[in-house]
Amino acid sequence: MFLTDIIQRKKNIVNQESKGINLAIYLINEFKDRTFTFKGLNNKYLGIRGEELLKLIQEELESMIVLYNYTTRAKTYTDRKGVSQVKIRLIGKVSMMHRYNPLDIKLDITTEMT
Repeated sequence: MFLTDIIQRKKNIVNQESKGINLAIYLINEFKDRTFTFKGLNNKYLGIRGEELLKLIQEELESMIVLYNYTTRAKTYTDRKGVSQVKIRLIGKVSMMHRYNPLDIKLDITTEMT
């Protein structure tokens, strides 16, 4: 738990990390009745449903010229109003080394407030 989580009164915080995008797909299906915000490489999508989001992610990943190794980092929590939220970050790395590479990408997915 971070200090910012305490200040924002987040509860029941669960941080997860996995290789690939399976964790992101699982969490999107878990929150499928909610709307999401998706920040891709070029566009930002607001108020999209889970099914549309999965299609947009697939299109975004297929449009890449470079093959990436993906890591999914997810944070699920309950906000101060008692509503479950999720923040997902898909991190695509070109190389196996942990150095900075200008070709690395980050895609952010968050649930919207109800």
